[in-house]
Amino acid sequence: MRNKWTTVCLLALITATLPARGSEVWWGLWNTGLGLEQRSLLYSGTNNMYVRLTAQNSPLLVGGQIHGMRFYVGDKTAVSAARVWVSASVGGDPLLSVDVNIADIRDMAHDGVPTEIRFSQPLSVLPAANPYASFYAGFTLELQDAPLTYLLAGRGKGTAFSNYYNGLDVAANYGAVALQVLASGPKMEANAATPQGVGEQIVVAGDEATVSVPVVNQGSEPLSSVSYVVSVDGQPQAERTYELPLPLTELGLLFDVPMHYAVPASAEEHKLDVAITKVNGHDNASTAQQQTANLIVLAHEAEKRTVMEEFTGTWCQNCIRGFVGIELLEQLYGNRFMAIAMHSDDPVLDRDPMTVSHYRNSTFYKTKSSKLGGLPACTIDRWIDGDPYCGYNTTGAFQTDALVAEALSRKAVADVELTATWADEGQTLIRYDVTTDFKYQADDAHYRLILVLTADGLRGEDNRWRQINGYDDYAGPDEALLKYAGRGYYLTDMVYNHVAVDIVGVNEGIEGSIASPLTVGTPQHFAYQLDIAGNTIIQDKQQLNAIAMLVDTRDGSVVNAAKAHVDGASAISATTATRTRSGAVYDLTGRRVTPSASHGVYIADGKKILK
Repeated sequence: MRNKWTTVCLLALITATLPARGSEVWWGLWNTGLGLEQRSLLYSGTNNMYVRLTAQNSPLLVGGQIHGMRFYVGDKTAVSAARVWVSASVGGDPLLSVDVNIADIRDMAHDGVPTEIRFSQPLSVLPAANPYASFYAGFTLELQDAPLTYLLAGRGKGTAFSNYYNGLDVAANYGAVALQVLASGPKMEANAATPQGVGEQIVVAGDEATVSVPVVNQGSEPLSSVSYVVSVDGQPQAERTYELPLPLTELGLLFDVPMHYAVPASAEEHKLDVAITKVNGHDNASTAQQQTANLIVLAHEAEKRTVMEEFTGTWCQNCIRGFVGIELLEQLYGNRFMAIAMHSDDPVLDRDPMTVSHYRNSTFYKTKSSKLGGLPACTIDRWIDGDPYCGYNTTGAFQTDALVAEALSRKAVADVELTATWADEGQTLIRYDVTTDFKYQADDAHYRLILVLTADGLRGEDNRWRQINGYDDYAGPDEALLKYAGRGYYLTDMVYNHVAVDIVGVNEGIEGSIASPLTVGTPQHFAYQLDIAGNTIIQDKQQLNAIAMLVDTRDGSVVNAAKAHVDGASAISATTATRTRSGAVYDLTGRRVTPSASHGVYIADGKKILK
């Protein structure tokens, strides 16, 4: 009996591993080198997953042919019907279509391999004469009762475009759809590899260092080795060869090449160039063989600490796992890890009494929350984004320790030390004294400080302080979450720690807090007085902590941080003008403004003023 879909072109279906013939290779906007992650996107009914391949995003297919397809399914249990298809337009008549026998579907839960299909006749899809040609390759699943069935996508959301689920481009939020075509084409060189972007490298002066360079296989021959040359400040070093553990046969496969190079002795900024010179012992046929990066050489290694800014709220039922995640991270990393719980009002109701309005309404928060989606969420050192408990996932076991470990592995360009003391007898002014000791020379200091005040032990009795507990009926394996099971949907006895109660320089840091030039062996000092006289969130002044974050203004990332308990010792004897530049006026984001600024709330000489 025939399937409900009409087969336009009768094809041979092979679900065993397909050997490539001649110059045939697997190609797609996703490849197995990117890894796979579950995406809870499939529902009962019709689910269409497809990619749009064009002369621009798939140039190696121009003038070539496709010979088959393969796609990855997480769990086939709920699949009641399936087909694969190729079309010139979405919803148009397919160029080819084939029903897939349910028994022939392979999945990752049971088989660990994709479903692979070879066409009885190859299909020409991107003619060389048409620079605007495109086609859609996809698979359609009919699902019944689909709680276990999920879409598999490449790791790294937002890394690819033209990946669709039921008409929506899902790359930004779900990653690239795990689908590829078996292809051949006249533009495919036998031996070619292209290095991808290399981020800024920070190393300590020594004999040798290693940079991990992401490389894309663009050759039709199995790739077994690459030769490379590293240049520092335009001076090429000796060519070296990296032998791959296993040959790569997939076109577009992303893999890492560890490139070793001699480190210059001078502790300053340098230019680093990496080039793939040979592939499989032959000259590299890629038209883009080189990448350039900034290299910072440190005279000595600094003590690295990391900061998590957690986005949470009393109205958020899943934010319980953020509290648990922070507790586990403190146990694992001690004082190398510090947390800032940034509470946010309910989008409609005034539900969280711990909201700091200028933190919640900042450009930083709006940008991050737009990328991260719903709560709970977190950003670590403002460059690693994820979940405060599940890491890069939004469900499952505790994995955020891997994100913190990644942040701690990044070398810090400076030591940061902090003391926080009361500057008046009435305990309304907190003096921050920050010392930064940079480990390299630079004429331009593209760094600033962000200052945060957090409070522990916050609690309240009215309904706004009740924490919604989405884990009341939790029966999973994670012992740390089980302590919230059976405690009720509303928690009235919550005690909130690490709560941000004020922040200065939230977006780009405080202007003038780091001065140029940077000099090795000459620490910089910055003092600031924070006025908390009108702060209504603070309950116990004995439970306040100060945090100083050193940020790189080029990308907004936190390069190091320090934390200090607000000590009871008075600093009244210190000079009244505790800013590095007396008479300076700042807005609440830490941006320096002119004394004739428009109406609003500003900070001058460490105190908030209303103009």
